Amino acid sequence: MKASILVLLFYWIMSPDHANNISNSENKLEESYIKFNIRNLGLNVEGAFMTYKTTVEYDKSQPEKSNFTAEIQTNSIDTGINKRDSHLKQEEYFHVEKYPSIKFQSTKVRAVGESGLKVLGNLTIKGKTLPITLEVALTTAGSATRFAIKGELDRRDYEIGGSSWVMSDEVYLDLVIVK
Repeated sequence: MKASILVLLFYWIMSPDHANNISNSENKLEESYIKFNIRNLGLNVEGAFMTYKTTVEYDKSQPEKSNFTAEIQTNSIDTGINKRDSHLKQEEYFHVEKYPSIKFQSTKVRAVGESGLKVLGNLTIKGKTLPITLEVALTTAGSATRFAIKGELDRRDYEIGGSSWVMSDEVYLDLVIVK
């Protein structure tokens, strides 16, 4: 009994706040995530966005007709350090009061081999929309399809973090959507 309560408590603590989470109910929330990685002061800093909505319309027989969208709530940033999260919500970084969301809309999808996709799309951060290319690895288990998505962007293109000389310009994206 104690073990099952501890397991339940662990999953409750580790899961996103379902009352405030706008994630697409078609996705398996417990397996999906949106993370990023950037070097700051020579150290890797990892973070995640805890509140998001994603839509994946994928047809294995016609991958070019696939569609990917995402809307990420900037206020849900979580780097594991509350003080840093508060700093990242300010005007110099994500300016969450003025720009409450980050949006992605695919514009072109093409198959890469048997289990991969290249997704081109438009990413909007702080009101600025720029093209981005994402690499997607597909795996299936039973009725679930896992979309492991990787990408890279230059934070300066979106005016995030100003001209900081201690923070890397490259931000690495790591997303998993399980549907």
